[in-house]
Amino acid sequence: MSMPITKLQYNDMKEYWDFQRKVQYNKETISKMADKFEGRIFNEMGPVNIEQLKEMLWTKVRPDEYEDPPKDWIPEDIKLRFEWE
Repeated sequence: MSMPITKLQYNDMKEYWDFQRKVQYNKETISKMADKFEGRIFNEMGPVNIEQLKEMLWTKVRPDEYEDPPKDWIPEDIKLRFEWE
């Protein structure tokens, strides 16, 4: 079972964990946005696969475009959560 990030782990590698969480926040944001289009986007083959759309959108986002997560955001991925969340 994955465990959340401890205070010690966070303090030892703050920049690393902050960036990992920033990446995750942006992936989750794109995923939720793409989910809203399921069944509404089509190409010449028919409905667009939402998972493929998510991957395509994610590959288009440059790291300098990442948005910072809000202070109260909690990642869906348990291993990127802080133990105090």
